[in-house]
Amino acid sequence: MKKLKIILFALLIGFVSCDDDDDTTDPTLTVNEVTDNITSNTTWETNNVYIINSSLCIDGATLTIEAGTIIKFKEGAQIEVGSSETGSAIIANGTSDDPILFTAYAATPSAGDWDAIFFDSGTASTTNLAYCTFEYGGGYSSSYGTIHLSDAEITMTNCTIKNSDSYGISLNSKSKFKSFINNNINTTSSHVIRLYPNAAHTIGTGNIFETINSSIGILVAGGTYNQANETWLAQTVSYIIDGTMDIESNSGSILNIEEGTTIGFTNGSQIEVGSSSSTYGTIIAIGTATNPIIFTSSATSKTAGDWDAIFLEDGTSNSSAFTYCTFEYGGGYSSSYGSINLDYCSVAFNNCTITNSESYGISLNSESSFVSFDNNAFSSIADHPIKLYANYAHTIGTGNTYDSNLGILVKGDTYEQASETWKKQSCAYYIDGTMYIESSNGSELIIEAGSKIYFTQGSQLEIGSSSSTYGKLVAQGTAEERIIFTSSAPVGSASKGDWDVIFFESGTSAGTIIDNCDMSYGGGYSSTYGMIDLSETGTNVTISNSTISHSASHGISVDNNSFPSIINVTYNDIDGNDYHIK
Repeated sequence: MKKLKIILFALLIGFVSCDDDDDTTDPTLTVNEVTDNITSNTTWETNNVYIINSSLCIDGATLTIEAGTIIKFKEGAQIEVGSSETGSAIIANGTSDDPILFTAYAATPSAGDWDAIFFDSGTASTTNLAYCTFEYGGGYSSSYGTIHLSDAEITMTNCTIKNSDSYGISLNSKSKFKSFINNNINTTSSHVIRLYPNAAHTIGTGNIFETINSSIGILVAGGTYNQANETWLAQTVSYIIDGTMDIESNSGSILNIEEGTTIGFTNGSQIEVGSSSSTYGTIIAIGTATNPIIFTSSATSKTAGDWDAIFLEDGTSNSSAFTYCTFEYGGGYSSSYGSINLDYCSVAFNNCTITNSESYGISLNSESSFVSFDNNAFSSIADHPIKLYANYAHTIGTGNTYDSNLGILVKGDTYEQASETWKKQSCAYYIDGTMYIESSNGSELIIEAGSKIYFTQGSQLEIGSSSSTYGKLVAQGTAEERIIFTSSAPVGSASKGDWDVIFFESGTSAGTIIDNCDMSYGGGYSSTYGMIDLSETGTNVTISNSTISHSASHGISVDNNSFPSIINVTYNDIDGNDYHIK
């Protein structure tokens, strides 16, 4: 290390004082101007100031910085650790009473006065920063922080980063923290930390992050999380997903999200779990009533559709679960998908809130279901709160609330469960297309009293319609809680024939019953058929204590091989016959 100006007493102790123009330097400190790279183990001592002029490289050596030391950077100056040699390290252990300061050389400093400290691939994992303050850096590039890790792993505890002209800390995709606790990052021009999904769990506890607005937090760049089982801990700012984050690996990856965590998304961003062939992922987000987990837009002014969706795909484990989570301002991916989309998987949602979606709240494909789905709330959903297929509508549980004028969209499908119940919801089930109730072993669908079943234009039910398949419908309301079968048209605009028919065919099983039901605005299939049609059903069907009204054809039509039990059925405004024998 060269000494530029020497005074006599310094010759005795090995330090050199610089007569610089920084009149803020304590005159009791010894000032050293560093011009040579560090290639052998070196110690910067207490009560010294070290001036970095340009680029200082530490390669194949350890720089130890003692408590109370001050390091000043001239404009554009930087430190590079391990850029050429392995085994390069900084050990800077200050104390709470005697911290180490990394700051600007300027008499009147401002953010970006100096560039950065770069920890490159040759950085040893022994690198440790404790009780250090880094201020007025970040001038190298908007893509790099005051501290930047490139293929490196370091420990930081009880440090402060402030007044950065870019990020506080930036990490590339192969970097992480060995330990990162009790740090404070504030007054940064950009996000406090920028890293990749595989490193976000290395941000530890006790950190305080302060930002100028909610759009700035811990920026998690698009990439793959493939850790075996790790947790994102709640921090004082949001994790902000930027791009597509995949949760998956060949052996299966589990991401836990701690209660009280907020996950923000930039415009068009999303999470995909288990999306690639032969890869598997699990996401477990268990909040509490007092500390929910929030998935939201990162925008300062939020609108529905700001972010795309959470995609739970065929590699998603059925141990994935969301409890006391809020999903808001998503649904921007497509009008065909919800803020949450399930493909070929089964996931639990309980005590969650889904709000302000630009499309559906939750969408499921024909092979997806809920492990459990209770006490969830939907509000301000542009389309149906849930879209799913008939075979798994029974997996919607109890205690759910919906403020939408649209109900649960049940796509045409074959219901082939042995015996399950569609539970009463605070909204209607909307059948869209042809729904079959049948299987080779026999299937029974029970519709709970008080339920509402709406049909879109041209939709219908078919029970036991295929060769050698059998089905049973049990729609048994009560006098107080009748079951409604009607048109999905808005209130006041329903018309006769809006929906087609309920077909009971040769595979209809004994014990099929429609009781205390009100059926209206159907009969659109054909003038030959009624709103209810029976073919070769024998004595297997009972229709009782029900009303049939506003049919565009007959009320009930039967063939010569059908002998239903009709008890106390009322007909009103039927275009054909109330009871018609074909």
